[in-house]
Amino acid sequence: MFARLHVLERTPEQDDLGLEIVRDQILPWLRDSSGFRGLIRLSSPAEAKTLVITLWADEESLRASAEAGDRLGELTTAAAGGTRLGLEQYEVSLFDVADA
Repeated sequence: MFARLHVLERTPEQDDLGLEIVRDQILPWLRDSSGFRGLIRLSSPAEAKTLVITLWADEESLRASAEAGDRLGELTTAAAGGTRLGLEQYEVSLFDVADA
C-alpha cells in the first residue's frame, strides 16, 4: 500500500470549510478512482495545521492519481483559503485498524 500526504496550514474557519470540501467533493471523486483505499484527515487547532492522507493499493495507483490529486489539493487549499506546506509520498510499511 502507498500513501500521499498533504500538509496544510489554515485558520479554524478554513478548517471547517476544508473539511466540507474534502467530505462532499474530493472523497466521492477518490472513491471512484482506481486503487483508492482510504482517506484520513487530521487537524491540529493549536498548530493551525491539517494533514490529509490518501491510501492507494499500489504504487501504480498512487502514480496514476498524482496529477489529479495534486490539482485537487491545490483547488481545495485555494477554495478554503489555506496554504499547502507540503505534498509527500510514502510506502505504507504498517497499517492496522481494530474492528469496530
